[in-house]
Amino acid sequence: MLQPDISDLPLELSDVDPARIDRLRRAAEAYGDAVGIIDALRIRGWSEDGLTLAQMRVLWTLRDEDGKPVGALAEQLGVNPSTITGHVDRLVRQGLMRRDEDAIDRRIVRNYLTKDGIKTVSEVRRIAGIYVMNILKRLDDAQLDRLEAALADLNGAAEDARRDGAG
Repeated sequence: MLQPDISDLPLELSDVDPARIDRLRRAAEAYGDAVGIIDALRIRGWSEDGLTLAQMRVLWTLRDEDGKPVGALAEQLGVNPSTITGHVDRLVRQGLMRRDEDAIDRRIVRNYLTKDGIKTVSEVRRIAGIYVMNILKRLDDAQLDRLEAALADLNGAAEDARRDGAG
């Protein structure tokens, strides 16, 4: 499984009130629990398609930004390029990805999802979406409003962290 190297990520909390650190920890744990709701479902779906979690992460990354070279994929996923090359080789053999030379610089090989790759990622996303909607329908409108606002805030903070190089 691909494990991003997070050892170089700064955890600068010296300027944070200790009571807030505890709240941050609880929120991070709650987020992890929430993400775990569909992890088992996704992993089962990927396994049924003959994919490993690492391969699915490569596909998911290209779903967000198709055409990345191996080096950029490796950097984003926090692994060595040789690791990504092995995954890409298998995904190309499975017909889920293709490699094309860069139109401007032929030394660069870009990686793209094929129609089957897009279909695979979309199907996993669709199934997970249905599963989550079956959970969310148990929330009333006020709870859904709070959840939507909190998730919008979380996504905004994540974007800020990426822009600042902290995430």
